[in-house]
Amino acid sequence: MLKKFLAIILVLAIALCFTACGEKNNIPEYETQEFGISGFWAPYEISEESFQMYKDAGFNTLAMINHSLGNTSEEQFYLGSERTMKALEICKKVGLKAIINYNDWKAEQVEGAGYNSDTPFSKYDLYGEYKDIISGVHICDEPKADSHIALYSDKTLVDDFKKVYPNADYIVNLIPIHGATYWGYESFQDMLDVYGESFMSQFENPYISIDIYPFHTQVSDVDLYLATNHEMIAEKAKEYGAEKTFILQASTGNEFEEDLSEGDMRWQVYVALAFGADNLQYYCYSVPKGSSDRNYNYCILNNDNTPSKLYNYVQEINNEIQSFASAFLAYDWDEAIGIVGAEETTFRLSSQSYDENFDYKEFKDVTHYVSAAASHDLLISQFTSDTYGEAYMLVNYADRSDTNTVTATFKDCDAVAIYGGDDYSGTPKIVELDAEGKFTLELAYGEGVFVTPIA
Repeated sequence: MLKKFLAIILVLAIALCFTACGEKNNIPEYETQEFGISGFWAPYEISEESFQMYKDAGFNTLAMINHSLGNTSEEQFYLGSERTMKALEICKKVGLKAIINYNDWKAEQVEGAGYNSDTPFSKYDLYGEYKDIISGVHICDEPKADSHIALYSDKTLVDDFKKVYPNADYIVNLIPIHGATYWGYESFQDMLDVYGESFMSQFENPYISIDIYPFHTQVSDVDLYLATNHEMIAEKAKEYGAEKTFILQASTGNEFEEDLSEGDMRWQVYVALAFGADNLQYYCYSVPKGSSDRNYNYCILNNDNTPSKLYNYVQEINNEIQSFASAFLAYDWDEAIGIVGAEETTFRLSSQSYDENFDYKEFKDVTHYVSAAASHDLLISQFTSDTYGEAYMLVNYADRSDTNTVTATFKDCDAVAIYGGDDYSGTPKIVELDAEGKFTLELAYGEGVFVTPIA
């Protein structure tokens, strides 16, 4: 009788254990979402084979930005051009979304002064059967304060766009932090304020994007303010509830460093994610031609349009981040802080690390996060969701080649789900917290992880 009783107790204990573990591993079933990922210069060859190679690199959106070829309708992307129509046809066949190009200045070179109008989107409303794949229209790159803001934020133009493309992004890409004053703004913050008032305020679902290339030779210490640049963009996007795109460096030589590693590419991607990127673009996909200021060694493609080593790096990283896009995009970026490395710090995270009194920053309002310590500089960002609660992105912000040992302490949860790494299934690794609520992980150069607490 005693043996039977003990057996029943053992079975119940095992059942309770499995029930608890089941609850602990019961991570949310997120709505399926994906990052919009594209690269430009766009492929030179408009063909199924060329576009399939582009898609196979992990791109799901063709950005029609490439004006290296001759001034003909067959060779340039703009509203009404033959090249735009042909590219949309191929996108539809191979399963790509598309960002078409307004490119008014290039269209006037090709078509003549009579091309433009006050309502160009209505005038060249030719893409009805492709509007389901047109995710955006590229309007202007790096607008200057005195010549572009008023021109492209004109209400008649914007209203015409919204009428023809109600579900697409109105894409005006901003110059990074070091260039704002050269473009006629008082400061980078002034440019963001002008952009918000001029463009984002006119849209129910606004958009903001920025390009900054950290592996530069002509602008010193660009990487020192990469996080500051991204943080200011993220804060402005948060103010307007805007979709964010970060444009990353995939070019070598000329004004850039001679070579880029897989870690260099991954570092750029994960820093962008740490500031809540919805979309990523890479500059360049194809190597620009006929321009001495873009005489690059190689981009994602080589000069002969074959895949370079960056193609393989980008392919792997794109697959990696898309595997957890549904989880990541279920949360909204809230804020970022920096953890100064105990063994080594580069002070590249100074604006994220310290407040105005030079005290270490802490998150303003958290439920689960307590603290983190790292051997090298660490970027950590908080994300929140009304449905799912809190999540965090941890990114190794150390110098190249440095591995970061990170220990994080959480409360009111038993485990964490860790997304990222070389498992592309989308299933996170479940890590139990120790008795003090801690877990430890190693992040190689460029690596990041997305972490959700499990109560």
